[in-house]
Order: sequence, then structure tokens, then C-alpha cells
Amino acid sequence: MHASLYMLEKELIENKSVTRIPLFLLACGILLFISLLMNVSLGNNLFFDVEYSDTLAHVDGSAVESFNQFITMMIGLVSLMLSALYFPKTFRKERKEGSAMFWRSMPVTNTMVHMVKLAFGLLLIPVICSLLVVFADIFLWVLNMATNERFGFLFAQRSLWYALQHGLSYIGLMWLVGLCLIPLACFTLLMSQLFNSPLLVMFIGGFTLKWLSIAMFNSYLISDFFNAIFNFPLKLVTASTMSNIVNEVGIGNFMAYLLIGMVSYWASYRLYRTNESSLAALWAK
Repeated sequence: MHASLYMLEKELIENKSVTRIPLFLLACGILLFISLLMNVSLGNNLFFDVEYSDTLAHVDGSAVESFNQFITMMIGLVSLMLSALYFPKTFRKERKEGSAMFWRSMPVTNTMVHMVKLAFGLLLIPVICSLLVVFADIFLWVLNMATNERFGFLFAQRSLWYALQHGLSYIGLMWLVGLCLIPLACFTLLMSQLFNSPLLVMFIGGFTLKWLSIAMFNSYLISDFFNAIFNFPLKLVTASTMSNIVNEVGIGNFMAYLLIGMVSYWASYRLYRTNESSLAALWAK
């Protein structure tokens, strides 16, 4: 087995919240599903009812699509939350536990270490969360059959094949999101090597820079940049097309975002080779 697979397995074992939170949400979904099925008057007790015809021609296709997009969006936000919890602590945790020294003694390059971290946070976590999408569609499919397909908003959930398709499309979407989040992930990996509370430092530092630029230079350039970048993950999940996202973020902000990502990767790579947790270690030989 390739060393990267062992490293991914280690990340999965050491970061139990990545599996526990989706399992908790799945358990809550199962309980809700069972409670709905046990309600013998389900068709009359739901918040709204829809007249059913054999052809379902009356069902608004946009409403059906919106309902399915809502499922994808909510589980996508869960995936982003898990990634946001993972990146800020991963390198700091390794330094505290001593596993960083262990990996340096193994035939594993710093590049592979960073690639594994990025793959786990941006690729594997969405795959785990995709199971929530599949199970949600299966539950809705069974609920649809139990109510004789009376509810038009469940029209798309009509087969196991659709559940699989929806899960795969979710993975594709989140992998695209992950590709766009690589610069932000690299910056967070750098912060995780420099500070004990990187998220707090990023929040306070960004807030300070934002208001200092406004107070001292009467410029909203930095403020607009931070607003665009920190809203970027949410826009990736909720926006319909990438062109809309790029237009909202702005080409200038996007290029600066990529540059920060490249510099952050270089700095994180250099820091990982040392035992220091300061910017001075970047120029250490």
C-alpha cells in the first residue's frame, strides 16, 4: 500500500470528528425518518399537501430542483465546516504530539505531507459527507413510496439510482469547491504552524487590517478583499455557475487570492522542515 494511503488512514483515525459529526447527523435523520413513517396519518399531518396526478405534470420542476439543491447546500456547508475545523489544528497537533518528527524519519517528503493534508480536508471529507446525501435521498424515496407519491417536492427521489447519481454529483461539486479552496487551505496550514489558535488569529488579524485600512487610508480595498474571500466558500456551494462567482469575487481579488495561496504553501513547506514556530524559521538553512 502506498505511504499516502497510510497517512490518510492516520488522519482519519486522529480526526474522529470528521466521521462522528456526519454519523450524528445521520442518526438524527434516521430518528426523524422513523418518526414520520410511524405516523399513520402522514399525508394529512405534513405542513403542506400537493394534489397528485398520474403524470405529475402539475409539479413545478423548479421547486423540485430547489428542494434537491437545498439538500446539497446544507450537507455542503457541513463539509465546509469539517474542513474548517481540520486545517487550523492539523500541523499544530502533530507538533504537540511529536508525530511530525516521526514522519520526518520516514521516507515521506514534505510535499507528500502537504498533499495528504489537502486531499484529506478537501477531497476525502466531501466523500464522507456524500453518504449523507445518498441516505437523505433514500429516506425521501422510501417516504415518497409510503405516501403513494403524493408529494410533488419528492418527485426526484424515485429510485436508488437517483440517490447514487445525486451523491456522485455532490462529490463532483465539492471537489470543484475544494480545488478553489486550495489557496485558503494552504494559508490556514501556515497559520496552524505559527499559532495555537489560528482561526482566532485569522479573524482578529483580518478584522484589524480591514478597519485600519479604512481609518488610516480611507480605503475599502482590503475590506472588499476580505469580504470576497471569506464569503468565497459559501458562494461556491450556493452559486449556480463558476462565472457568477468569479464576477462577484472580482478578477483582481481572485489573482491576489491565488498569490497568497502560493506564498502560503511555500512558507508552510519551509516551516514544516524545522522545529520552529516562527516566521524567522523561513530563512533558516
